[in-house]
Amino acid sequence: MIPKIVNTEITNKKLVMGVELEKELEFFESKRGEWLRDYKDKFVLIKGEELIDVFSTLEDAYKEGVKRYGNQPFLIKRVTEEEEIETLPALAFYHFIHNLELVKG
Repeated sequence: MIPKIVNTEITNKKLVMGVELEKELEFFESKRGEWLRDYKDKFVLIKGEELIDVFSTLEDAYKEGVKRYGNQPFLIKRVTEEEEIETLPALAFYHFIHNLELVKG
């Protein structure tokens, strides 16, 4: 199963995600300073107010999130000093998801 994608938008220079991940985003922000020392430029997988694991690649974090939570929302964030805003064309995202499903399947 592919997790539900939560719509994002830019508001007041902050990346805002759907309410479903509000708790995870607040938890991430509360830990960012600490995690910058330990996990700078790594990807963290967060569910609720819990750090599930830390990964070197987005793909590995995503695979683990899907494995653990299926289509339930979870948060993956790269630990950086400044908020990163990345764009990904829909077709590229489709291929990313499709390739993960082939590996998983």
